[in-house]
Amino acid sequence: MSDTIATASETSTSSPTPVLTAWDPFQLMDRLDEEALRRELDGVPSTDLVYVVREGGQEVIGLSKTGVDECCMALVSQGQVIREEELNYEILGTDDDREALFKVKAARYAVSPSGQEARLDQVIGVKRQPLFYEPAQLDLDAKVQGRKHRGRTYRELLQTDEGRDYLGWMADNFAEEAVREFVRRILAGEEVMAERRRQLNPHWYEAGAMKAARNARFRLIPGSVRAQVIARARREGQARVVERDATVGRADHPAFARPGVPAPDGAAPRPYAPTEKQVAFFQRLADSPVFTEEERKRALEWLASRATRQTIKDQIDWLKAQVERRRGGQAA
Repeated sequence: MSDTIATASETSTSSPTPVLTAWDPFQLMDRLDEEALRRELDGVPSTDLVYVVREGGQEVIGLSKTGVDECCMALVSQGQVIREEELNYEILGTDDDREALFKVKAARYAVSPSGQEARLDQVIGVKRQPLFYEPAQLDLDAKVQGRKHRGRTYRELLQTDEGRDYLGWMADNFAEEAVREFVRRILAGEEVMAERRRQLNPHWYEAGAMKAARNARFRLIPGSVRAQVIARARREGQARVVERDATVGRADHPAFARPGVPAPDGAAPRPYAPTEKQVAFFQRLADSPVFTEEERKRALEWLASRATRQTIKDQIDWLKAQVERRRGGQAA
């Protein structure tokens, strides 16, 4: 079995994912870290030190933010301390596309038993953090908003009187018109899909700052220490394992059914297929003259055979960034 050891932060500090990369395990790890951070803010600490993503007999292994913390504690026993010394951020973009670019300066010190210190090295960690969540798809298998029925789907609530009562309350009182209209229609027996507009992430600052600090500290941790923490986490059950469906990636898998295109015989459309709006937006970006015919061909082949509702979001972001960067270069 082939193992790749890395951190969930690697996609945050490297170049954007190319269009042909339909599924990036490091982006998945980054999202898992953000979920863990939200739970911590609710008072539920994470115990996952390592993320293990399995696919086709291979593993991609990454340290979580909690795992990076554990590595720093292991360094203390060796007489070394990592300190975050400076945090800065700036807001980029406009309106709902705004994002914050965080930069954290961290340094590693050797500390003697008598308390004397020697500065060893210093690095910068960066992280781009969107201020808004991406538009969320609303369908019967989407999670219901609100704390009362957290984790349950609209389909599940429709099956109980208590759930239907709550949906009735949402139809009259929920703040967003798109959600109210969606709930009214599913209560009337329609199986519809809608899109919830972008929502401000109330924890964008905490998430961006912690991820940038994680990225900086990770760069200062020796590889031997990382390997020890990863091995111990896997041995002691502190590794979160994510299995990727072996059929994902096949062009005939129902997960990749295009809106308006029939699924293969016997295959039911899956709720995570890209929406018509996502497909249209992707195609408009790919048609930009800044791309070569070969790049455009590869992008459209990926869209036709491998895109899902989640992965297409990352690729749309990558295409937008490429269009802006290349247009800027041409203008210069």
